[in-house]
Amino acid sequence: MDKYMVNYDQISELPLVEREDFARNTARILIGAGSIPSTGCLFRATFQPGGFHATHLHAACDEFVYIISGHGLKGVAEQVYELRPGCAYYLPKGVSHWMLNTHKTESVQVVGFYPNSPDFDHTGYQYIGPIPGKFTK
Repeated sequence: MDKYMVNYDQISELPLVEREDFARNTARILIGAGSIPSTGCLFRATFQPGGFHATHLHAACDEFVYIISGHGLKGVAEQVYELRPGCAYYLPKGVSHWMLNTHKTESVQVVGFYPNSPDFDHTGYQYIGPIPGKFTK
């Protein structure tokens, strides 16, 4: 890693603790706090089969997410989208959203970006509640 370039393999996974709003996931900050300093945060996350991020929002910044691989569901406000490779999502600040890997054996790989936050802690994260039950059965 240097001032302008980092390789995914050089970055340690964040110490994520499973809780009611976030489970069976790993993440690494590629650009931002703990890596190449920036006013934004570029991250890569893996959602294992059954992994999820429950309904939440970011009050302080937008979020952009690009799906590298895998399949599942992405809820944004009242809309629900099929999660598949090549899809990109714009999640405006203050808009609730969630994500669920529905595949039994395949992980979901995503790259995301918070343009005005150097890490997850400064996004204004607010947990809203579980993913609607009709999608988790």
